[in-house]
Amino acid sequence: MSEYINELVKISFFIMMSFALALILLGAVYVLSFTSKVDLEKSSAYECGFQPFSETNYPFEVQFALIAILFLLFDIEILFLYPLCTSILDFNEIEIFYLVLFFIIVTLGLLYEISRHIVSFFEYDK
Repeated sequence: MSEYINELVKISFFIMMSFALALILLGAVYVLSFTSKVDLEKSSAYECGFQPFSETNYPFEVQFALIAILFLLFDIEILFLYPLCTSILDFNEIEIFYLVLFFIIVTLGLLYEISRHIVSFFEYDK
């Protein structure tokens, strides 16, 4: 029984010292930190200069949002393709078929986006 109490005292001491160290470090950060002037650009949600509290009729191109969505889509597709391409030597015929089918679907999607002028690499006459 005394061995159990001895271990309990050791664990309790360790927990108390951990909390004490955490409180000491938090106090040191509070004392040693300095406050700076509030910068509106750094504290805003948009660091690109977009002011969300300006006029409501501010023109915003939808093309930027479409490009961002397409970037995320193709970025995720690349994340899916990387592990597949690194283990392609272990694939059987049906897995290679599905990989090629995935490449075809991604390529057809890109061609569709180019044909609908969602992704325009050149200026088109309107």
